[in-house]
Amino acid sequence: MRQQAQGSGDQTSAGQAPAGQGRFAALRAARQGSSAASSGDSSMLDPEEAADARSTGNSNATARDVPYGSDPLQQLDIYAPPKGSAPGPVILFAHGGGWKRGDKKQHGPKGAAYSSRGVLFISMNYRLAPNVVHPKQIQDIASAFAWVKTHAKEYGGDPNRIYVMGHSAGAHLVDLLATNDKYLEEKGLKLSDVKGCISLDTASLDLTQRATLPGPASKMVADMITTAFGTDPKVLTDASPLLQLHKGKAYPPFLMICSANRRDSLAAHKQFEKAVHEAGGTETTKVVPLNHGQISQAAGNPQTEVFADCLSFVEGK
Repeated sequence: MRQQAQGSGDQTSAGQAPAGQGRFAALRAARQGSSAASSGDSSMLDPEEAADARSTGNSNATARDVPYGSDPLQQLDIYAPPKGSAPGPVILFAHGGGWKRGDKKQHGPKGAAYSSRGVLFISMNYRLAPNVVHPKQIQDIASAFAWVKTHAKEYGGDPNRIYVMGHSAGAHLVDLLATNDKYLEEKGLKLSDVKGCISLDTASLDLTQRATLPGPASKMVADMITTAFGTDPKVLTDASPLLQLHKGKAYPPFLMICSANRRDSLAAHKQFEKAVHEAGGTETTKVVPLNHGQISQAAGNPQTEVFADCLSFVEGK
């Protein structure tokens, strides 16, 4: 687990960060007021969407509300790279929201940022708890992935270079897709069809132990898990990405972004990193000086190192 070195975050009287603090400085400066009241583990409670994301929505999408299933929530927003571009990598993104809220439209800034750089970005909705419980949500992720595999070429993407990305609860779901092959197998696919997985700050990698992690958010998230997954140990095991890792099995590479402010996330990522490496897989955890919501924002902000790391990952650099 690597800590990304950044500046101190001190601000000038004009609200600008001093020089030399890295590309996170501008984001920290812009968010200083909102983050001051929500530091440490309590940042888990921050809204995922920034004001600019709410105002922009999915207005820049190439296609909106494209169905991948029959339920109204089984829809995609598609952000295609410029026409005439060579087929590039694809990102299928799953929003967060405690498995019970959130919307693909929140992530229009991500779509615009990646698509302008040759990446086909697809933001998905999935059915929400308590109306559905496990395994319905992970089946939705697999169904959306299968749709993307079939249709990527139509929008300028390479169907052999599909990456999954998620934030918070969405990160848990894409991590599960990339570790538990049965959901892809139900669609006639396999884990090797996932080129890589980008996981943005989830501590829910072992649902059987989530409530025991340090930090005040753990009890709250444990209650969310009960709503979305129940309490059956077998179900919780089946839905835990960490518990799907076994030696001798091939997994996609993982890029995991972890908040330095969250003790639960730090502990969970340390366990997951160790398990992936013991299974013979590839996993990079980057610890960043941002809170939970800011990590999602940074993943769509080209001025940040989080964005640069994600883009390099899908470009195979």
